[in-house]
Parts: sequence; C-alpha cells; structure tokens
Amino acid sequence: MIVEKKTHPSLVDAVIESVFEAIASGELAPASRVTEGQLAEKFGVSRTPVREAVKRMAEMGLVTVRPRCGLEVAAIDESDLAEITQLREELESFALRLAAARMTPGDVSELEKLQRDCERLLGEPDRLAIFRADGRFHLAVARFSGNRYLLDSLRRLEMKVQLCRALFCRSDAKVRSSVCFHRRIISALKKGQAGRAEELMREHVNRTVKEK
Repeated sequence: MIVEKKTHPSLVDAVIESVFEAIASGELAPASRVTEGQLAEKFGVSRTPVREAVKRMAEMGLVTVRPRCGLEVAAIDESDLAEITQLREELESFALRLAAARMTPGDVSELEKLQRDCERLLGEPDRLAIFRADGRFHLAVARFSGNRYLLDSLRRLEMKVQLCRALFCRSDAKVRSSVCFHRRIISALKKGQAGRAEELMREHVNRTVKEK
C-alpha cells in the first residue's frame, strides 16, 4: 500500500511506478479493464493523484482511456516490440552521435559509473531494478546529446521500453549480455571512435528483438 505524502508529484510518480510494476509482473493482465476507483483502492490513495497519474500513463502508453468503460491496460506483442525497437534504433543512435561530439571526460566517467551500478544489480533478484538502471544509462546518453527535445522524446518512450524489457527479456543470459554490451560502447567513446560507438548502439538496441 502506498502511503500518501505531502509532496503531491511524488505520490503521482509512486502510483505510476506501482501500476507499471503490476503490469510487468502480470498482476494487471494485458488488455484488462480497470477504473480509477479500483486503482485508488488497490494502491491506497485518493482519486486525485490517480487521476493525474492516469493522464501521464496514457501519454506513456501504459494504459488507454476508454470513455465510459474505464481504463485498458497496455498489451504489448511482438509487433509492438519491433516498432518500438525500430524507433529506439534511430533515436538512440542519433543521440549517441550528438553526444560523442560534445561529451567531456566527466560525462564518460558518469556513463562508466552508471554501467557499474547496472552490473552490480545483475546478481540481485529484482529484474526491474536492472532494467531501470539500464534505462538510466540510455537516458544519460540522450542527456549528453544536448538536444532537449530528443531527450524528452526518449523519456516519454521509456516506460514502454521498460515494459518491453520486462516482458521480452526474461533470460538471465540475455539480460547480462545486454547490460555488459554497454562496455563496448563506452570503450569506443573513450577511444574517440564516434562512428563505431554509434554502430554499437544500433546493434545493442536491435538485440532486443534478435536475441532470445
């Protein structure tokens, strides 16, 4: 149960995170119907933060608002995964291209720290924590691109990406391979091989659908 806090935005974020975890774990089945009232009761909050959370979740693609029918939980299949991956490939490789031209040694060090944080989680049972850490690495690259609109686009896509990871990246070997692949991208950046780093980012994103 979520305990309501005085800081309203954090409560809205907590509702979104709780709904995401419920979808990723299968507690909320794909394409199932729920109401704002049911979510408020389930997570122990008032309807006001739930209403705000629903607006944001609809933008993220976690739920679809059906007038007079409540909310429909996101259902992601292989075709959704392919389309999201196709979009990520272009956006994230572009972000890396821009970032490579302007990153400082401190920025590269930050990526290395995020990578170490991600790898430390590999031995933990919380798979979602690994995916969140993985997401922080990718969003950092977007932040270093210096393009606010590109970063905003990838932030808006992030929850759908996280859901894809949770639903389609179930193999421990695949998760480890994906996380450790970041090392190759960082290595290319440290060597000044911007083109190679961009190629590796494309390969990395594509492995989401090509590797089982």
